[in-house]
Amino acid sequence: MKDIERLLNNIDSLDLNDILFAMWSRNDTQDYIIELNTEDQLYEEGIRSDGSEIGEYTPYTKQLKSTGSGNSRIDHITLKDTGAFYKSFKIKPNKKGFKIIANPNKDDTNLFDEFGVDIVGLTKENVFKLLDFIEPMFNEEVEKRIFA
Repeated sequence: MKDIERLLNNIDSLDLNDILFAMWSRNDTQDYIIELNTEDQLYEEGIRSDGSEIGEYTPYTKQLKSTGSGNSRIDHITLKDTGAFYKSFKIKPNKKGFKIIANPNKDDTNLFDEFGVDIVGLTKENVFKLLDFIEPMFNEEVEKRIFA
């Protein structure tokens, strides 16, 4: 009977926000969030978190990139020319979720001013990918806390 009481007490004391905070604090989860935002959305698709396209390079920039200067993708703006912007991405977990932050300053340009703050953040599709990614870890953590 004590085992059942302990189990019920553990279930009662579950704090889902605390468990999610633990998920957002994991290095592998943070790396995945940053990869979804930078490599998937910005580099591969050239889109903002709202799904809108960032834009196209000028013909001059396309010519420079096609000769081997910078990254070679020329079909859309990637914001990866030097890689400094992508490397500046960090995840700030909190009890209600997480925030993606990045340094938008590049030379004399503020990327947020030029391309909008939505270049940082996940699309709905990538939020679902993230949930699929954390589901096994989340389930494991819930089980661990219930049967502690």
